[in-house]
Amino acid sequence: MKICIYGAGVIGGMLASALVRAGHDVSAIARGAHLSAIRASGLTVTNPQESVTHKIAASSSPADFGAQDLVIIATKTPALEGVAASIAPLLGPRTMVGFAVNGIFWFYGDGFQPNGGSLDLSRLDPHGVLHEAIGAQRSLGFVCWSGGEIREPGVIHASRPGGRIAIGPALASNAALSRKLVEEMNVTSMTFEVADNVRIPMWEKYVSVVGNFAICTLTGGTIGQVHGDKGTQEVLLAVQSEADTVARAHGFHNTGFNIEKSRMNPTVSPHKPSMLQDLERGRRMEIESSYLILQDLARQADIKTPALDLVVPLLVARARNAGSY
Repeated sequence: MKICIYGAGVIGGMLASALVRAGHDVSAIARGAHLSAIRASGLTVTNPQESVTHKIAASSSPADFGAQDLVIIATKTPALEGVAASIAPLLGPRTMVGFAVNGIFWFYGDGFQPNGGSLDLSRLDPHGVLHEAIGAQRSLGFVCWSGGEIREPGVIHASRPGGRIAIGPALASNAALSRKLVEEMNVTSMTFEVADNVRIPMWEKYVSVVGNFAICTLTGGTIGQVHGDKGTQEVLLAVQSEADTVARAHGFHNTGFNIEKSRMNPTVSPHKPSMLQDLERGRRMEIESSYLILQDLARQADIKTPALDLVVPLLVARARNAGSY
C-alpha cells in the first residue's frame, strides 16, 4: 500500500516505522529541522529495547507524493484546518484518511445521535473545511496508546516497545472497509485492533488521559507526580469522572474508569503528557479538542461539570500566557 504519514511527530513516526516494517511504501509530511534530519539521515525510532532507522521519502509538500491508498494525519488538532487546505494532492477516489489525534474526533457526531438527539461539534470544524475537503465517508479514527518525545530532529523516543492502536470508521457503514484496511496493513510491530465503533476506544483513551493532560500542564509535574499527591490526584480524578459521565450519557458505559481503584493504585509513570510537552516547547495546545468540546458536550447533555469549569479557565489562561493558545 501507498501510505503517507501527515505529521511525523511521535505518533506519526511510530506509525511510519511500523508500516515500513510491514512492507508498505511509506512517505511523510514534516517540516523544519525534523524534515531536514529525516531527509539527511532517515527517521529513527527508539524504545527501551531497540533503535531502528528507516530511509523514507519526506517533504513539506503533499504535491510531491500524489494520490495514496491511505493518509494518516498525526498532527496536533489545531493544525487540522491547515491540513485540510493542503491535502488534496494525496487524495484519490478511494483514498482513506485516518486521524491519529488527541481528544474528541471532529467527525464524532457524523452518523451518531446519542439518545436520538443531534450533537453540535462545530467547535472542532468551525469553518466546515474538514467536512468539505475530506469528509466523514473516507475518514477513520486511530486511537493510540503510545507515548514518547522528539529529543532531537529526526529521532523519535518511544516510552515503550510496540504500542496499541485501535482503528475504526467514522461511519458505521464503513466497518467492513475499515476491517479490510487493517488486515491489509498487516502490522506486527505494534498491536493494531479493529474497532467497528471507534467511539468506544476513543472514550476509553480520552477518559484515561483527560485528567493527566490538564493537571500535569498546570503544575509542570509528571503523571506519576500528580497522581502521587493526594490533592492533585483528587482534582484530576474529578475531571476524569466528569468525562466518564458524558461518555455514559452518550451510551458508552465501559470506559474502564473506576475512581476508587484509581485512588488506591496511583499511576507512577515518569512521563510528561503531550500537552505539557507542547507548553514547554511553545507549541499550540489542543484546548478545543481536549477540553472545550467536553464542556460543550456536557452542557448539551445537561451535565454539571464543576471540576472542568474550574480547571479549564486556568488551563486556557496558562496556554495563552505562554503564547500556546
